[in-house]
Amino acid sequence: MEGVTWGLLLALAGLPALEANDLVDKDSPFYYDWEGLQLGGTICAGLLCIAGLLFALSGKCKCKHNQKQR
Repeated sequence: MEGVTWGLLLALAGLPALEANDLVDKDSPFYYDWEGLQLGGTICAGLLCIAGLLFALSGKCKCKHNQKQR
């Protein structure tokens, strides 16, 4: 009897998946272009890294250990 109950529950749980025509709905507000998002993040991280290196090597970053102690 328990096996029949589990089978019925699994069948009822799977019915909404059978009604779905397209599993990837590109018009859905929850659909994300993961490849484009990853590429944009990589480009942004690269630009920030280059900007940080240029700032650190430009000489405008004054470190406290370079100054004379009083």
